[in-house]
Amino acid sequence: MFSQSAEWETPAHTFERQLRKNIGILMHVLMIGTDTTLLTGTIDNTLERHEDYALRADGQISIVLCNRKQADRPLATYRSERLLVQPTESRGYADYIPSGVRLGMARHAEQPVDVITSQDPFLTALVGLRLRAKTRRPLIVQDFSCFVSSPYFLRERPRNRLLRLMARYTLPRADAVRVLNKRERLACIRLGVKPARVCLAPIVTHIDPFAAPADPEQVAAWRQRLDLPEGTPVVLWVGRPVTFKNLPMLLQAFKRVHSALPQARFVIGGDMEGSNIIGQAAAYGLQEVTRFPGAVQYADLPPLYQIASVYALSSNYEGLGRVLLEAAAAHVPLVSTANEGASDIIAHGITGYLTPIGDPDKLAESILAVLQHPVRAKQMAERAHQYVMNHFAPETLTARWVTMWSRVGQGLSPCE
Repeated sequence: MFSQSAEWETPAHTFERQLRKNIGILMHVLMIGTDTTLLTGTIDNTLERHEDYALRADGQISIVLCNRKQADRPLATYRSERLLVQPTESRGYADYIPSGVRLGMARHAEQPVDVITSQDPFLTALVGLRLRAKTRRPLIVQDFSCFVSSPYFLRERPRNRLLRLMARYTLPRADAVRVLNKRERLACIRLGVKPARVCLAPIVTHIDPFAAPADPEQVAAWRQRLDLPEGTPVVLWVGRPVTFKNLPMLLQAFKRVHSALPQARFVIGGDMEGSNIIGQAAAYGLQEVTRFPGAVQYADLPPLYQIASVYALSSNYEGLGRVLLEAAAAHVPLVSTANEGASDIIAHGITGYLTPIGDPDKLAESILAVLQHPVRAKQMAERAHQYVMNHFAPETLTARWVTMWSRVGQGLSPCE
């Protein structure tokens, strides 16, 4: 497909592209996504990250955001000099494809697109394939998780079988595929995607705020708020209590940790609404030793990490495990199930501990190994810190993703 890119250029597109180059706008990237946090602001740095992408590409990004319309909470279009985020306000999932294609073609009509990207290999990829056929511009399909490699994803819920079928259809038809970990890359290749088209490009995680020394007053404020005096062994988890995170298994593991180390405390950061995690903690007799600070603003996370003795991740699968990057940047020792993303970050016994997925006994054993051997844990944390700062630096990952756009848009092999 790459060799065909020159045939996709019409004279009008060639003229428009040269004109944009002359005035300093070198690339127009059309993204098809479903991430409503871009417009709701519930994750503080999402919009900022895309503004940065556009700036680094010295171009413009248009995002067609496929969403279901909610009468009481309509989403408004966001527009800046380099970034446009426009919701479809669709009637339902079935409307994502026609409404997504309609808005995508409108953006292409205003300014010819250089490359199209889809946020996932499902409905947004189907929108991307339709737009590629109409615009004759190349498509990058992003696989942010383990949709092909993980058996846990397939078993999680019945609809995931349909999603897996969509991925098996869309991924081999893409001009390039972006994955976040090595196992998913191999799974895509086994699926039939040519190796040269599957690029390992982890999502950018802003780890610098976590690596910087935290304000002692903010750390003290967290300790006071959570009633965690200095010296208290603290197990930390932050995120959303979705099924694949397997937080109930981590509660089981912490019950074993607390039995062996009664002074240990468990902090679960995140909005627990819609889950029974607080009730399960009580059922395990952990209500007095578990802290639930609720949803935590992104800016408040770095000092929260500083009170942790160990960061524990219990996920059945992860595309990357960005919390592990944040924790490593903050010099917090790592313990995780051996999911796909964690296995690209943690070398067992060197930069942390990996345990079998779904095994609370082994997870508890590794958490205790960190808490009971602080010198060794500190050494592992320092090695993890150095590895993450060297291999997941935001500048490097931003450049890798933006370069992928440029290479695909020019008809070159996508991976450097």
